[in-house]
Amino acid sequence: MVDIRCDECGFDCDYSINGEMEQVVFSYWNHMAKEHGIEYSPGTLGSYIKKRILTQINS
Repeated sequence: MVDIRCDECGFDCDYSINGEMEQVVFSYWNHMAKEHGIEYSPGTLGSYIKKRILTQINS
């Protein structure tokens, strides 16, 4: 399971999502496009989330 929150990414937004990697990437990608007008590629978001997971594991 992975999670991501907008406020952890520098946005003044209380959106958060957790679940399986693919679901989290798609949901966050959709939220960013609709609510913030930013269209990251799913691959870019996937890489970012994987990096966050490794950082959390190593902390």
